Amino acid sequence: MTDTPRPAQQMHHVLVVDDDFQLAEELAAMLTFENCTVEISTNGMEALDRLQGQVFDAIVCDLMMPRMDGESLYRETADRYPYLAEKFVFITGQAARQHGSGNFVARTGSPLLEKPFTIDQLRNALQEVFHD
Repeated sequence: MTDTPRPAQQMHHVLVVDDDFQLAEELAAMLTFENCTVEISTNGMEALDRLQGQVFDAIVCDLMMPRMDGESLYRETADRYPYLAEKFVFITGQAARQHGSGNFVARTGSPLLEKPFTIDQLRNALQEVFHD
């Protein structure tokens, strides 16, 4: 009896943008387990630098960050790299929701995860982005 070859799993390249480095590291660990290669940026300015010359399948982005918040990063990315505009998964805490960030995210059509979220919620949001 011969073994049936397993289908090859596609590796996804994901950029995690969050000023909470511990959370970013935890997300990177989870995503690595989910068959992703991960890079971390701690703010929007650093993320823009990483986007130059690299291809990402998804951008997991916090909304509230210093230097450049998630909304500004999205706008800059959509302007410079329009094909990446549909690759965002936004994450936020309660405070960002109260400041109207949910309205912005709804206009983008991107998934929004509220902290704390589960690995299943993250997985589902990424599948939505990967299949666009």
